Amino acid sequence: MTQNKIKEILDMLNSLNEYFLSLPDDMLLDIDPRDNESLEQGFRFIKGFNTNLLQFNESSIKIEEQIKQYFSINPEEDDVEKEDSNESRNSRITKELDKKTPHTLDESFTYKRPYGFVLGNAAYKGLKTWKNLYIQILKELELRNRSLFLQLADENKFISNRGNPTFSRKPSELRSAQKISHSFYIEVNLSANQIKENIIEILKHFGINHREMKVYFREDRDAQLNV
Repeated sequence: MTQNKIKEILDMLNSLNEYFLSLPDDMLLDIDPRDNESLEQGFRFIKGFNTNLLQFNESSIKIEEQIKQYFSINPEEDDVEKEDSNESRNSRITKELDKKTPHTLDESFTYKRPYGFVLGNAAYKGLKTWKNLYIQILKELELRNRSLFLQLADENKFISNRGNPTFSRKPSELRSAQKISHSFYIEVNLSANQIKENIIEILKHFGINHREMKVYFREDRDAQLNV
């Protein structure tokens, strides 16, 4: 089996996981809040679905890591390119991205797939998942101000009403922990729109208007799921 085929399988696994994560968000729009039966059926389905999805997510992460280690590949990182220039409009990547349609964080990302983003002077392309876009943004912000970055783990607004943190120095406190830097982990078991909302709040934490960030979607046949 070629490495391209292995990368394709991992891409499909990641995309499927992200589509599943977006399904409950989409279902909530179809529930009639004035219809008790609709409410009961909808929330009963979502509750059971979330339980099964967590098991699927845990298994898919183990499968993904096993494949990556065995074949020594990391498709999410291998194709990512970054440019950082004082004159971002002259950046090669920025010029390429500007030929596509820019999107903002005010839009819905449900069933869409990312390709790149521009934030200030930094431009990234070759992204395949919202999880990786999320990770790259956090790494970028860490480079800009590590002190503010580390404060994310202590901000109450990044802790849910049930006490579940978005960031932590202990991976055991998160459902699906991803290490970003030394002793700093983030929750990645999130839908595209949950990631989008987190990014808005994170940029606000850094004093950045979220409308300054431009996001670009993939334009291939897998750019979005027709539902």
